[in-house]
Amino acid sequence: MKAIFKLYFLTILTAFSFSQIEDGCDLPNLNLYLTSDGSVLYNSSADIAGIQFNVDGASVVAVGGGDATSAGFTLSAGGTTVLGFSFTGSTIPAGCGTLLELDLAGNASGLSDIIMAGVGGDALDFSYYEGGGGTVDTCE
Repeated sequence: MKAIFKLYFLTILTAFSFSQIEDGCDLPNLNLYLTSDGSVLYNSSADIAGIQFNVDGASVVAVGGGDATSAGFTLSAGGTTVLGFSFTGSTIPAGCGTLLELDLAGNASGLSDIIMAGVGGDALDFSYYEGGGGTVDTCE
């Protein structure tokens, strides 16, 4: 009986540990994730009013798209830093999906120095989800 339980537990643990992140809804709450094609996925239980993060290992050539653009955010990038906010006070509603799309030069390994703001400038405690592993390969 113990052997069957251990095998069942290891099967579940393995499936959970190596699950592929394909959508923002696959992430834990208040997390960002960078896919191999440059999409930044998110999952948030709070409305998002501001975005700032750095891309590790690559430079940002261009930024756009995703729910940030749909919400009317102004997006900009300089070097490795990405910024996003709305001049009109609009927000990205709580939920999950693709936050934005990055065109990168280099091999990104993740996102760091994440600063996300909620309504009224309240800090949202976002983290980078590292469960997917590996680097993001892009054309230079």
